Amino acid sequence: MGFNIKDVGGETAGGPSNWNATLDLTLSSSATISGDFDAFILGNVNIGEASGGYAFSALSNTSFGTLTSNATTGTYTFTPNWANIVATGSDQVVSFTVTGTDGGNSETDTVVINLLICVARGTRIDTMRGPLAVEDLVCGDLVRTMDGVPQPVRWIGSRRVQAREMALDPSLRPVRFEPDAMGPGSPERALRVSPQHRVFLQDWRAQLMFGEDQVLVPAKSLINDSTVRRETGNEEIEYFHILFDEHQIMFTEGLATESFHPGAYTLAELDAPVRAELLKLFPHLQDDTGYGAVARPALRAWEARMLHEAIEPPVSP
Repeated sequence: MGFNIKDVGGETAGGPSNWNATLDLTLSSSATISGDFDAFILGNVNIGEASGGYAFSALSNTSFGTLTSNATTGTYTFTPNWANIVATGSDQVVSFTVTGTDGGNSETDTVVINLLICVARGTRIDTMRGPLAVEDLVCGDLVRTMDGVPQPVRWIGSRRVQAREMALDPSLRPVRFEPDAMGPGSPERALRVSPQHRVFLQDWRAQLMFGEDQVLVPAKSLINDSTVRRETGNEEIEYFHILFDEHQIMFTEGLATESFHPGAYTLAELDAPVRAELLKLFPHLQDDTGYGAVARPALRAWEARMLHEAIEPPVSP
């Protein structure tokens, strides 16, 4: 007999073996996610409860909430712990499994709950008005820079990367820096940036290896699967770009990172309206070298990994 279980509670979607739901701190109309598993046989016939009952696993991360369940009826309720989720500084995912048994038949399904707090938009930039969320910046705002002179914002752009894009191309997934990942207060809170976004490093080994003690390295080269890692969640992310008259090193959540450098990107890859706006503001960008040099020498990914391993040797398993 073809046997399977399904969540018929109505708050998850998917199937036949994977069920998904989303709770958003600011948008959810419900404070919980609930479900109800029933047993089905060949022909998609609902036979009610599995005669052998249901076994629920523990949550994949118990600090993110609590799971209550009924082994007889297959019902469950997940209640998030928003304080702990928000403290992580980014969106999170929690999951659990359900195994239904009927006679000699059994099936295990997985429930995945996305917990969204949208902190990517809340990344704070150090300005003369104090730390401001990047989406609250306006052209003309003076941003503090590493070289000491506050610089006015000339242009702010953004691009949303959809979940389906990241599923097809995992290289688009953001890199997450835990608090203090690069030193005390660097960053002050969890920070997410695009994989190619460059981070400032200063170390005597950079001088020894590359003849420069201050360099810029792509975020993806700093991944250590602990304090710096690539995120694997399914939610979309919006990447912001801040442009000044010249390339700058600014402070995002206290971490020194680069501003947008159009010469480091291919203008042809930008959407036509964005490209037209940039060329109107900066007509000299039509020349590949028109925007000028980067604020510090930029290492290639393999060079950056070599330097980072020299500074922070990988931990042996």
